[in-house]
Amino acid sequence: MEINSLRHLAWPKVSTVLAAALPFLLAFIPAAAFSMSSEERALLDLSVYSVHDKNAGYFDKEQRRAELAHTTDRGLRAVMSRLKKRELCAASVSIPVISGAEVTPRFYEDRDAWRRAAAPYHDFEDMVSNLAAQQFIAPDKKSGECLISLLDHWAANGAFLKFDIETSERQTWYQIESSLFAAAFAYSIIRGDIVGHDEEKGRIESWLAKAAKMHLAHPGTDDNTCCNNHFYRRALYAAIIGVVVDDDALFRVGISAIYSALSDASPDGALRLEMTRQQYSAKYQVYATMYLAFIAEVAARQGYDMYNLKFNGRSLDEVVSFSVASILSPETAAQAANTPNQDTEFLKDKQYFSWLELLSRRPLWRDASEALLSSRRPAYNRSLGGYTTLYYFPAAPAQN
Repeated sequence: MEINSLRHLAWPKVSTVLAAALPFLLAFIPAAAFSMSSEERALLDLSVYSVHDKNAGYFDKEQRRAELAHTTDRGLRAVMSRLKKRELCAASVSIPVISGAEVTPRFYEDRDAWRRAAAPYHDFEDMVSNLAAQQFIAPDKKSGECLISLLDHWAANGAFLKFDIETSERQTWYQIESSLFAAAFAYSIIRGDIVGHDEEKGRIESWLAKAAKMHLAHPGTDDNTCCNNHFYRRALYAAIIGVVVDDDALFRVGISAIYSALSDASPDGALRLEMTRQQYSAKYQVYATMYLAFIAEVAARQGYDMYNLKFNGRSLDEVVSFSVASILSPETAAQAANTPNQDTEFLKDKQYFSWLELLSRRPLWRDASEALLSSRRPAYNRSLGGYTTLYYFPAAPAQN
């Protein structure tokens, strides 16, 4: 189904008068004035948020296993069949440890050079995500123990810990973000499954916490990476690592991203810092929301419904709805960005769709997510949650 034919599923916008006024306001107000600064985030009282279960992960594993055991959905059964047949352990030992000192060329300056430099990160992310998924659906393959060995090897060799923003440069900073939450997501799936290995788990958790805190020590710049989608990515690894290592402070960094995003949101859910990206505003609205949605899932597993939070008069519902509308029709963001003819190339990239699987169980977005994902399943993102269709797509017995 063509995306243009799905526009009727988009969430209604704010009043015409307010929508028309927003671009004018954006043109005259500094971008950083919208969102919460690093200093303002530090003043938030988030003491009510704590880690309650370090094995809770980002979805209910036992419930999901029970659902998958009885599903007749052909797509889900095909994913499980393919995963069971893969031989992953032997390949996992050949992935070189990334120190973090390596310089990664900037994505927008030299994409070919970036792809070559980023390949080791991507290989690592694919491997941890696949080992975790295989352990989840086929424990007899012992993939969880292989993942423990892989992460312990990286921990023992201080992966990522030689990163320095001055010498490794900013693109390496971005690459490490993805690898950190990929590793933590994967570890969260298998941690409670694997009995014993306490020494290895201790090293892994100490390493994840150390790497997260080292990486967070660079706060980004006041008008950009401190507060927009880049911060939400850092907040995501902080949230899931905070859970698996039982660190409330890290977990609360993740929670603070929801508050920061709501302080930045306009009445219709547009994230105003993302609206400064001109013709790429729709793309970056969706990109930012992907990470916020996963933080909300991590928080939900600890007992906190971030969709019920109202802050600055805004809610995550509004942000997500604007993002879904921006996928259905990128021109949704044109007024808020004060830039018509929004880029649509991002719609060819599956990473902008896999997170919608999280919405498939929520009535507000069920129809839109189903329409957008039906031709794109199984959804997979090597760093952002791995096999999202396997973990989230409703698996009630049904004939296809």
